[in-house]
Amino acid sequence: MGETNTAVEMSTLPLGKMEIEKEVDGAASYLAHSTSYPPMTLEVERKLLRKIDCILVPMLLLTATLGAVDKVALSTAAIYGLEKDLHLVGQQYSWAGSILSIGAIIGMCPSSFLVQRLPSAKYLSSCSLGWSCLALLIPASKNWNGLMALRFFMGYLEAIIVPTISLIVAGFYKKAEQPPRNAIVFAAFSSVINGFLSWAVGHIPDSAPLAIWQYLYLIVGSLSAVWSITAFVLLPESPMNAFFFTDQESFYATQRLAENQTGIINKEWKREQALEAVLDAKTWILFSFNIAINIPNGGLTTFSGILINNLGFTAVKASLLNMPTGVMSTLSAFSFSWLAARWTNRRCLVTMMACCLPIAGSALVYSLPRTNVAGQIVGIYLLYTYFGPYVVGISMAQANTAGHTKKTVQYSILYIGYALGNLIGPQTFRASQAPAYTGGFIAMLICYCICVALTGLYWVLVLKYNRRLANIDPDSQTQATTTARDTLPPVTAPHFVCATYMHAIFSENVALGLRCIGDLPRCTRCRTLDLTCEEFTFVEEPVEQGISLGRRGTWSKQQRSILDLPASKPAHREMVSLDEYSGRWVFLNLTVKNYLEDTGEVDYDSDNEDTVMQDLSGESDDALQLRSVLSHPLSEYSHSESYLLQYFIQSIGPDCSLSSIDNPYITLLTPLAFCHPALRNAMVSVAANQLRLLGDARYANEAALYKNRAIQGLQQAVELQNIDDGIIGTILMLCFYDISDKCDSSWVKHLEAGLDLLDCLPCSASSSQGLRRFFQMYFVAHAIMRRTASPGMMYENGRYGWSENDNLDEIDTIMGCSRRLMGMTNDISDLPSDEHMVNKTINAGPADTYISRANRLACSLINLTQTLPPHLQHREDIARIAETKRLAALLYLIERVGSTTYRRQFIPRTDKRTLVNNMIDLIQSLPDSATLLWPLYVLGQTALDDQDHRRFVMDRLERIERTRNLGSVRRARTAMKDTFRIMDMRYTVRRRDGRFENISLA
Repeated sequence: MGETNTAVEMSTLPLGKMEIEKEVDGAASYLAHSTSYPPMTLEVERKLLRKIDCILVPMLLLTATLGAVDKVALSTAAIYGLEKDLHLVGQQYSWAGSILSIGAIIGMCPSSFLVQRLPSAKYLSSCSLGWSCLALLIPASKNWNGLMALRFFMGYLEAIIVPTISLIVAGFYKKAEQPPRNAIVFAAFSSVINGFLSWAVGHIPDSAPLAIWQYLYLIVGSLSAVWSITAFVLLPESPMNAFFFTDQESFYATQRLAENQTGIINKEWKREQALEAVLDAKTWILFSFNIAINIPNGGLTTFSGILINNLGFTAVKASLLNMPTGVMSTLSAFSFSWLAARWTNRRCLVTMMACCLPIAGSALVYSLPRTNVAGQIVGIYLLYTYFGPYVVGISMAQANTAGHTKKTVQYSILYIGYALGNLIGPQTFRASQAPAYTGGFIAMLICYCICVALTGLYWVLVLKYNRRLANIDPDSQTQATTTARDTLPPVTAPHFVCATYMHAIFSENVALGLRCIGDLPRCTRCRTLDLTCEEFTFVEEPVEQGISLGRRGTWSKQQRSILDLPASKPAHREMVSLDEYSGRWVFLNLTVKNYLEDTGEVDYDSDNEDTVMQDLSGESDDALQLRSVLSHPLSEYSHSESYLLQYFIQSIGPDCSLSSIDNPYITLLTPLAFCHPALRNAMVSVAANQLRLLGDARYANEAALYKNRAIQGLQQAVELQNIDDGIIGTILMLCFYDISDKCDSSWVKHLEAGLDLLDCLPCSASSSQGLRRFFQMYFVAHAIMRRTASPGMMYENGRYGWSENDNLDEIDTIMGCSRRLMGMTNDISDLPSDEHMVNKTINAGPADTYISRANRLACSLINLTQTLPPHLQHREDIARIAETKRLAALLYLIERVGSTTYRRQFIPRTDKRTLVNNMIDLIQSLPDSATLLWPLYVLGQTALDDQDHRRFVMDRLERIERTRNLGSVRRARTAMKDTFRIMDMRYTVRRRDGRFENISLA
């Protein structure tokens, strides 16, 4: 935003803050307390994502892999004599594999509670150190009892791996980005590492003091312990505390996840979310899926080394042949996760396809004779592709769950399914069936088929939900057509209260299933004010959706007793200043009572409604207009329209003003758009087109569609002679669209139409003097600046003027200079620009008229003082921008008369070089902004012969273009190149060429 001082202090929150503060998601609180930064561009987001991928993913991968190595080492230890040394008989070895899962099941409940209370990364690292120490103790085991005890506690600690790492991944990545990262993090590299270590220790001579399997555990445990200590220090749990982020990167990384609508960190345990997770049918389908998919995993983890060894290979060769199993798992996970990410909303189908490969592997191992060693090995390798459907299935749980407590509970349930599958798996391999273990492979085949059936059931369930959502929200047609959408509404619909609100950030999953359709009672505040209601199922949802400010409400006796409020609290509505929250959407009709269960009765004092009406009547016209719009939920519109409107509010509007406090695009034009369809359509088209220009083609069709709708609405209004502020605003946004798109002659037509209609619209017809001044500033300033690029353009005398009440010397935050300076610039454009016109002017009147006019303008510009608005006295950057434009006007004046023989009578040539150097010094001290376009353009058109000066102008224009890719900037760059080429070839065409006309420089 143009204003940097926009940090939100929690102390400014309304009454009830103490009741909801502890419910606030950590990310929302962090964003609320952070300084605002410029909007994040796609290039910045890509760099940020690469940084996370290069630092966080390897750390999580190493943590998960070493934890898995500790588990799978049992299979390798078995082929190096563990069974013999510990005197294992019958199913004791199978139980040694299963006991790990029993420990995990028992440890899951306390782990789920602790990870909610403790920093997840620190807790994960501590558990990792614990199981590493237990792995170091396994070589000391002398019998089955000791092995079982150590393996039980290893499982107890390892229960936290999957839920915690999944939470950390969900805290750094968007939904669509999570599946491939999960595939990497949970990739089965453990088999590769374990196979390599097994092969290495296999060369230890028999004369060594310890058995080979004991050395294996000592090495694995030591490596894991060292990394655990490192991870405790370095591993972050969220973007807010990542050591590898700057403050700005932390802000961007947190902000980009707001579209997930799932929260990042909230250490408050919420029973409602826990109950919802338990009652959600999707949870139990995925739970069953986890059991079925992990029964084969449990068997393979425990018996893979033995299976290959039983085919006739030595222990060392079996270790080497076991390494490709990890490669197969990793490739499967990568391939199907990539397909799930690219083939959006088809995770169910991808999972079903992925299950086909392990089904084929099971069939091969079961049907082929054991003498066919090659076929058996291929079948075993195909079995390990089960990891693909497993990772994609886990990603569905991540993408579909909102709320930290609900995510934690659901992950815990799913991990219990994971543990049950791994517990059952080794028991399907009966010692009596060795070496073929036919029962184990039959169980695998059945389990994979069950996985396909469960995925199909999940698909049917989400299809049912989507149809229901389509009936609730018919405007969201793109959402309704998706057959297997991942985002679903809450299963339960508790009798919680509605509250009118505005979203801060919108995404694919905005407000689905949350619209009040009349079945539930409205909140008492909305009923009193006759406002549209939106249902919040849980208290933290407003904050997770970016709502961080409210207006104090009227407190009844019942509310006072509930909240234990002091009797001195005022019983009337108190206004909260919105200045420092400009650009952040707020809800104005919410009280703490809205978070309590609604009895369906209006519980206000008898005079409350009058108090509300009196409060509203005491507001100014602009305040009423702003208030009414802020009470209008964006979710009334379609998904695309809501997202694009919010993009305009968050990214485009703030860039159009040098101050977020005084930004008519946000405070005046946006509220008007919510009650004027043509203006709203034009605003949506501008946002869609801006995304297209920045390389995001998702809304290219919407750009053209909504522009056509805006033009149709404009034509209808003109035909009916129904001209009002909304129509003028529509023309302004169409002008804005064409300037940002190609900046061709079409924007000029809109500009001229705006000027004509503005003249026709009487002041009394405008509902806001602020809007009237904004419209006049926009159209007049663009017309004046356009003339500087088209020197021969004529104008109607008096058309480009200002209102009587305007402060001509005050700097306007939209144009970056005073109205008086723009008037002088227009006067400069009135001066003849070539020798013939100068002579004609002089012959038509007094000989000194031309020279005296130029001198008077020069003196006025030199003595001009531009003042900052009272509320922006601290903004030295705005003062520098205004000074840069004053120097640009002087330079423009010099160039305007510099081509005539009267130049020497006007101003010395040497002053031009001084002006150029001063302008460059000023521009170098300012950030890249489109408001510098006109000074740079004038600078480039002044016959620059210094190559460094030329390079400076082109570089700054290129940087401004990269920021927003405006058509006006692109045309200005082209004009600069042509100007430099023309001057180098000593042509005399220069700016009189029609190629330089119709460039918007305002």
